[in-house]
Amino acid sequence: MRSRVPCPGDQAIERHLREWYQRPMGRTLSRAEQAHLDDILPNLFGYHLLQVGSIGDRLFAASRILHRAVMAIGANQDVSDAALCAEPERLPISGDSLDALILYHTLEFAQDPHQVLREAERTLVPEGHVVVLGFNPRSPMGVRRMLHRRRNAVPWCGRFLSLPRLRDWLRLLGFDVVSCHRLFFLPPVQRARLLERLGFLESWGRRWWPFMGGAYVLVGRKKVSTLTPIKPRWRPRRSIVSGLADPASQNFLRSGVLREWESNEQG
Repeated sequence: MRSRVPCPGDQAIERHLREWYQRPMGRTLSRAEQAHLDDILPNLFGYHLLQVGSIGDRLFAASRILHRAVMAIGANQDVSDAALCAEPERLPISGDSLDALILYHTLEFAQDPHQVLREAERTLVPEGHVVVLGFNPRSPMGVRRMLHRRRNAVPWCGRFLSLPRLRDWLRLLGFDVVSCHRLFFLPPVQRARLLERLGFLESWGRRWWPFMGGAYVLVGRKKVSTLTPIKPRWRPRRSIVSGLADPASQNFLRSGVLREWESNEQG
């Protein structure tokens, strides 16, 4: 894996990203991302949704899934709306438990982005969905990242993943790519009036240069295993332990997140 330009620590990354999203370019991108999520999430069903990344507001407002929670990255103590703090490479969640997982610019700043996707595959139920929001390196945003004087500044210090590579990783892990939306066809500048005047480039870009969007929202679906069971030739031994609970009935999250989701249901 290529060496990455040093970024601040996990807590600083989320804090600086929140600050960046409050500036003109970040606000414009945030509105576009939220609009796409508002179209995508109502079509994802199930019982449990987790958003990894506590940047900005909760992104899942349009979701119909009942139990929803936010996970901050690292030991982040200044995030009030996060149900838990953990590393995305080691999600504190049991396997085959989540129906939907949102990775909000998580891969760009992860130490091991492929391991993050492996965790997505482990924790999602069959037919569960992962929603990946990322920056496109093959765009004006990517060019600005390469030419930026402060390469250690967020978000330019992140490792932008191209869509072909992301698709390959997901397919190797057993995902089908359901949809991919490119967005933010505006110049990467922090001038609010200019961004507003050039708003027409969003529709033009989607039509005439769709591969040049500065960001993307990709939806992947975990495949159902199609392995054919083979009847064993031996007679299985009778279990010597009785009365154990079915693993599927155990809590799929640690107590902190479970309490958070139960409180949301009661509220």
